[in-house]
Amino acid sequence: MKLATGVRRLDDQLKGGLPERSATLLFGPPFVGREVLLRQFLLTALRAGVPAVAVLTDSAWSDLRRLLEAAEPQFPAYEKKGLLRYVDTYSRSIGTTEAHPAVEYVDGLMNFNAVSLAVNNAEREFIREHAQHALVFDSISTLIAYTNAGTAFRYLQVLLGKTKAAGATGLLTLSQGMHTDAEVQMVKHLVDGVIELKTDNGKNVLRIDGLGVTDTRGWVEYQFNDQKLEVTGSFAAGRIR
Repeated sequence: MKLATGVRRLDDQLKGGLPERSATLLFGPPFVGREVLLRQFLLTALRAGVPAVAVLTDSAWSDLRRLLEAAEPQFPAYEKKGLLRYVDTYSRSIGTTEAHPAVEYVDGLMNFNAVSLAVNNAEREFIREHAQHALVFDSISTLIAYTNAGTAFRYLQVLLGKTKAAGATGLLTLSQGMHTDAEVQMVKHLVDGVIELKTDNGKNVLRIDGLGVTDTRGWVEYQFNDQKLEVTGSFAAGRIR
């Protein structure tokens, strides 16, 4: 019952994908394809008929929708089937609240109860007909910026516990360079594993920590564009090639 990320070699290393009812941290600096992998995970779930809820803290649901549709011509059909729900904590802050049946607006990220209720509402619809669903949270960095690492930890600990119990497999983003090492380590204690991305000597590389992977051998090269991320190095070789 794993959920594939949509990146073939990455899923091979994960023995099928992200473990069911787990939470994975997607960690890296800007412009290394982090958001591309997040969208790829969402679309892979939707293609398999697995519903998803997207919690957005620093972008509008319409922006995510536009990018998903650009990558997948069949995307409107998934939306029509009710397979995707958006929890948008951002749009009201910039004065855009276009009505849409798949969107629940929350009046600010700091309204923790409203965010949790919106996620619960989406999950309540999903669990009637689906054994599992995907959840993305983009991003933890915004949550920490508005509060602090301790408050974010306490809130996410409860939220993730409830979503896992409801059948969610989650992918959460954290921006490298915005936080102290102590803050990053605190967030890592919330999750079951980390997919870390970075640029090294002009090459994009990633590695996996946790998630049941015991034979990871360090950094592996990957490439990406606006719509797709692909691992081009070899995990088995233990080096970039």
